[in-house]
Amino acid sequence: MLQRKRGYGLRAGFVGVALLGAVLMPASAPAETVAAFYADKTVTILIGGSPGGSHNFYSNLLQPYVKKYLAGHPAFIVKNMGGAGGTKAANYLYNAAPHDGSYIGILLADTPSAARLQATGIKYDPKQFQYLAGADRTVETLAVWKSSGVTTIEQARKKEVLIGASGKSSKTYIVPSVMNALLGTKFKIIVGYAGMTEIELAMEKGELQGRQGVWATMKSVHPDWIEKGRVAHLAVADLKPESDLPGAPLLVDLARNERDRKVLELISGNAMLGRCWLAPPGVPADRVAALRDAFWKALHDPEMLATAVKRNMPIRPIPWQELQARATQIADTDAAVVEYARALMGLKQGS
Repeated sequence: MLQRKRGYGLRAGFVGVALLGAVLMPASAPAETVAAFYADKTVTILIGGSPGGSHNFYSNLLQPYVKKYLAGHPAFIVKNMGGAGGTKAANYLYNAAPHDGSYIGILLADTPSAARLQATGIKYDPKQFQYLAGADRTVETLAVWKSSGVTTIEQARKKEVLIGASGKSSKTYIVPSVMNALLGTKFKIIVGYAGMTEIELAMEKGELQGRQGVWATMKSVHPDWIEKGRVAHLAVADLKPESDLPGAPLLVDLARNERDRKVLELISGNAMLGRCWLAPPGVPADRVAALRDAFWKALHDPEMLATAVKRNMPIRPIPWQELQARATQIADTDAAVVEYARALMGLKQGS
């Protein structure tokens, strides 16, 4: 009986110590909710271009509605980071910006293709960005002043035209350089402009005669160019025709053989990625999900849509799944196609 009582006392002592330990040990903190994280936060939208472009217009249009639908209702600010054909902003978002959901970006459409082509200065993996939603397809054209004396591809094969570019990793450079190599055009590409705003200003000043850029941006920022019939669209860099550019040929349809067509598909298939927002790698999954949901609801908000119509800003929402899949498809382009494209652009091994 004495042994039983002693055993009972020992067991009771162990239980007492365990309970005391449970009281003294700090309880594990509950995971921070999305609402708690974003409350009183400011979310930065990093734009891969200079101020005054369409990325700014769309981000400013949407931010109050994303705030409305995002738990915690944080403030939003826009920060521009132009340079190196969009590479500077992509590198910063991927490597230096906080990866906690307080920084998101809207980069250039050719961010994945520039990485696949191994353009100079790339320090990001496009498949690791987490796409949130897209507002529209950014159909691009190579447009030149009619006053240059060039209004068709045939004429561009015979006469030099000055084309502005922001950097060798940007489609502003990639498209006209590949056209020179495959189609025999005589575009003289002037590199070093901070972004499309500066390129188009240089066109107005007479420094340049054309640019590779977004058709919708021209319609909203320079409607007078269209109304006065000042520009000719030599080619549409997309995989399907644009309804309001019936006379402009698709770049892929100008290919002389299947090998060339695959290269033109690589540099033309980015339209859905040109007006979309993304988060860097490492942002917690629940915050990414909340951002995706908030952007999707913002893109369908009736008040926002009415404002977009007034501002002549097309809204054709694209879900994140399609964006992620397209970025992955570009990043996984066959190596032989990539090497051929790099050779056409004059990019050597390791450059």
